[in-house]
Amino acid sequence: MDQDIWQNILDKLEENINAQSFRTWFTNTKLVDLSDTEITIMVPTSFAADYLNQNYTQTLEEIAKLLYSRPYEIKFNSEPPTPPEASSQAGKSQRQNRVMVNTQLNDRFSFEEFVVGANSNFAYSAARAVAESPGYTYNPLFIYGESGMGKTHLMQAVGNFIKTDGRNCSIYYTTTEAFTNEMIECIRTNKMVDFRDKFRKVDLLLVDDIHFLSGKESTQEEFFHTFNALFDSRKQIVLTSDRPPKDIPDLENRLVTRFESGLLCDLKSPDFETRVAILRKKAEPENLVLKDEVFTFIADNIFSSVRALEGSLIRIMAYASYNKLNPEEINKEMAADILSDMITENRKEITLDMIANEVCRHWGLTRAMLMEKSRRTAVAFPRQVAMYLANLLIPQLSLKEIAVFFNRKDHTTVIHAKRLIETQFREDRNLRSQIEMLISNIRS
Repeated sequence: MDQDIWQNILDKLEENINAQSFRTWFTNTKLVDLSDTEITIMVPTSFAADYLNQNYTQTLEEIAKLLYSRPYEIKFNSEPPTPPEASSQAGKSQRQNRVMVNTQLNDRFSFEEFVVGANSNFAYSAARAVAESPGYTYNPLFIYGESGMGKTHLMQAVGNFIKTDGRNCSIYYTTTEAFTNEMIECIRTNKMVDFRDKFRKVDLLLVDDIHFLSGKESTQEEFFHTFNALFDSRKQIVLTSDRPPKDIPDLENRLVTRFESGLLCDLKSPDFETRVAILRKKAEPENLVLKDEVFTFIADNIFSSVRALEGSLIRIMAYASYNKLNPEEINKEMAADILSDMITENRKEITLDMIANEVCRHWGLTRAMLMEKSRRTAVAFPRQVAMYLANLLIPQLSLKEIAVFFNRKDHTTVIHAKRLIETQFREDRNLRSQIEMLISNIRS
């Protein structure tokens, strides 16, 4: 009976959040204690408990009050699973053995060197959780975001953490391009058995730029079986991409569903305060001392990526060295001159009006036509594309806000539009081209 109470709350919640979030956070939840005022829910990890307590308790408590006409305080607790080897003395001694790892991990990519901001806190916390309990927390961990946001840093930090911790496990880092090229070479030399043994017997597989699987049917087939072999053996998989799985063109649906079965983490552009913190952090190991106004100027004008921020410091160091200057002598005006070709002159904020206008222009509609109740395909489909783009390009907006803007009755219309376009995006090359052109025009 108690479990029915929690299930009823979950059923209502599922109507109000996206399917991926619901599957990620609520599939493995269980009611363990119920009183007149409190509901206690067990989740698999402390990371999940912390995240749910911070982000979902208020919504769930409102749903509980709506359903049962009484206030409940909802709490999430965890009992992280213990790897079998940790329970025996033999297992403990094994943890002291040397970690087997390929040589491509960069020692600088550690959790300590990663600057955490609002844009990256979720991905950072998830990566730490995976590093502390590989194969038992979120598998796979899929980190995505634009180039230069720190995806590779976080991924390799997982490997470096386990390496430093001295666990008895094998770690392998590779890029998708390297994986593909090695597979082709092994096919040519008739060494596919060795190739499969190499990748399917590791304890931690880190694969960068998985979006490059796009269109490579044979590589997708091989990676599918590698993924399954590792997953079934509870070996940890960490992947990075420049976009979420569903948006990778020409990626087999069976891979999309497997990539989405774990935890998806989005790394966004850092805010101003985080950019300043990143600059100061990057300057420390170089003993680079700059005026506060220079750090502020760079953070205010270079925001395309973390890599660009790091590049700006290298540029200033090179300029100071060449001109025999003390970096502390460089002021804001000098920095503007040194970095003139790196500075983004106009920062364009994307709005719902911009999306609606571009969609109307592309399909030859008026704004009034786009907002009307018509279900004619010539109008309804562009509107669905517009709602999809709004959800994609302005992630801070709720589904309800998007629905209100487009004069729809409720958020379920946006959910339907999003799922429809996502499905067609994977299957229709022409639609992919149109959407990519729309995004380019909106951002330009």
